[in-house]
Amino acid sequence: MNTSLMVFLAITALIVIIAVIINNKIIFKKNQVSQAYGSIEIYLKKRFDLVPNLAAMVKKYMAHEKEILLKITELRSQIEGATDQKEKIKASNQLTKMLGGLNINIENYPDLKADKQFHHLQYEVSEMEDQISAARRAYNAAVIQYNNQIQMFPSNLIAGLRKDEKSLFLEIPKSDQKEVNLDQLLNS
Repeated sequence: MNTSLMVFLAITALIVIIAVIINNKIIFKKNQVSQAYGSIEIYLKKRFDLVPNLAAMVKKYMAHEKEILLKITELRSQIEGATDQKEKIKASNQLTKMLGGLNINIENYPDLKADKQFHHLQYEVSEMEDQISAARRAYNAAVIQYNNQIQMFPSNLIAGLRKDEKSLFLEIPKSDQKEVNLDQLLNS
């Protein structure tokens, strides 16, 4: 074999190897964009499922507490307004039972358990929004890497042959940036 043929074959083999490596990098970066977008969808689904469920739980708990507090207020009024000793004892026993069930003393501990539920709801919503924000940042970082890969030489030659197009950044229009309306969820 002549030397120029060997050099030509070596250069051709090197170009093919480089093209395969570049092609694989493009595929890798494109898959990273898809995976990052999938993470966003997972967190959005979690938010879609979690917030209404948490709000419903807090509403139910608040309704239960409200019912008990109304009953306690009613029993206290019955005790104060009772003219008959039997009525007063009966109302007093019911009040003691209600207070024991709540396991709190209303006068000395006004911070009701619903407060903890609100804090939990607030924490969960905040945590979820942080996760969505992090997933969006990861997606946009993957898009930058992919777009750089398909736009830089010599990768742009392979990307052109593959007909790869730039991915778009995740930018949420102001009209679509709606906060979760917890007040509406809790009062519906």
